Amino acid sequence: APRAPPICPRSRYSLLSGNYVFRGRRLSSSWGLSGGSQLLPGQRTIAESFRAAGYATLLLGKAGIGGEVAALPDELRRSTEDDRVDWLLRRGRRLADGPAQWGFDESLSMVSGIQSPPYAWFNGSVASLPRGSRCWGTATHATRTGDWVSGKFAGTGLRHRRYTPCGAGDGHDGAADWEGHMADAHVAQAALGFFDRRRRARGPQPPFFALVATAAVHAPFTPPDRFRDADIRTWVATSEVAAPRRLHVPHSSMVAELDAVVGALMAALRSAGELNETIVVFASDNGGLSCATKQHGSWRPSPETPAPPFEDVSPERSGLQSPLCGANSSAHLRGHKGDLYEGGHRVPLLVAWPAGGVPAGGECGDLVGLTDLYATLLDLAGLAPPAPGQAADSVSFKRRLLRPRDGHPARSDLLVPSPPSWALRWSRWKLISLAHGSQRATELFDLEADPGETTNLLPPHNVSGQPPRASGEAASRHEATAARMAQRADQILGRGVSWAFL
Repeated sequence: APRAPPICPRSRYSLLSGNYVFRGRRLSSSWGLSGGSQLLPGQRTIAESFRAAGYATLLLGKAGIGGEVAALPDELRRSTEDDRVDWLLRRGRRLADGPAQWGFDESLSMVSGIQSPPYAWFNGSVASLPRGSRCWGTATHATRTGDWVSGKFAGTGLRHRRYTPCGAGDGHDGAADWEGHMADAHVAQAALGFFDRRRRARGPQPPFFALVATAAVHAPFTPPDRFRDADIRTWVATSEVAAPRRLHVPHSSMVAELDAVVGALMAALRSAGELNETIVVFASDNGGLSCATKQHGSWRPSPETPAPPFEDVSPERSGLQSPLCGANSSAHLRGHKGDLYEGGHRVPLLVAWPAGGVPAGGECGDLVGLTDLYATLLDLAGLAPPAPGQAADSVSFKRRLLRPRDGHPARSDLLVPSPPSWALRWSRWKLISLAHGSQRATELFDLEADPGETTNLLPPHNVSGQPPRASGEAASRHEATAARMAQRADQILGRGVSWAFL
């Protein structure tokens, strides 16, 4: 089953570089415009590898691995992120470390998606600011049915999110014409335009590599009312005795939006006659969200209106969720986005390639990671594997993708780093090393017998606080398994026991 790092910056770096996150600029990940992207000088991205082979390369949507402002004055290099963003939007307007430097011929991207400044689109390295910039704060973009929150998160409440308006003298944080709820409409339109230009061009066109990173389904949950003339709003009827209501479910509407975007891209490829020849990969960058998290930036009639009355029912209580939250994103798995439990990083991975022999409707339960897409896609395209020292953690699963029952899986173990914690999958076993300040807890689970990770097989306690079931010989086997896995994790980490076992 596919695995991704539990948060998006680590996943995006892993996909682009074929490396675990700690091989990049920072141990954990890079974000925003604070000293460069996570890519180190000399690390070759998957886009660079395809471009070197004659492919046209395209990035649309959220970049999400950090970056740097071009020509930033020395006095601002040690300033706050807000000051750098303000200077970028008002004066600099160019990136020095972005998609144009990562191997993409064309890009229409957001540095940090719809959730963080700068709230602006970048064509290649250049900010698109036809109407200039402004401070958004909690300013909202009015729509026919209400207001969509467009600015920063502030405050600590989950049920009743608070927002801070811009004050006098605050710096600019976005484009004056920013429309966060229309982000994926812009992404889809740019992709359709790319396909249309290829269709209309004279003569044969080069093959292409396109990375389309939608805003859906990330917070703030601000979907449009319609996508390409289709109403995508999702509603739920509450069963409140005093005042039954019919409420909008923003997160579910963004799921519907994502489905519509994917459908539009597939239809465009089909219309251009390129669908059968195109390798299409759909994947998520981390696990699903908890019920409470699905409130972040939810639609409301005005910024002062409290969020809908979401109910965060923990699995320990009943395993149920409020209908206002939509489907349980983690299903039967423990944890959500940000966790090292299965619900935090087990993700969907769908691959279609009719002309290349990928069996339609086939299933494969092999252990793979987003890092593996680098080597696998090069392999499927008939290109040379990554050069020595590049994509160090990428393993091609081409053989098993084309013939799922042929031989053994491509890899036997997979690290899920979340510095300073980590998890390691090996065979049926999963070892988690969790850092708690200066202390470290270690947990071992048998995922074949216990996919919900309810029973820690290592002493002193399982998840429910009861003594572990195993004792004597079985306990010794479990401890020996954990010791072997810890040694393997330390080999992969390559940074010594100080990081692996604080």
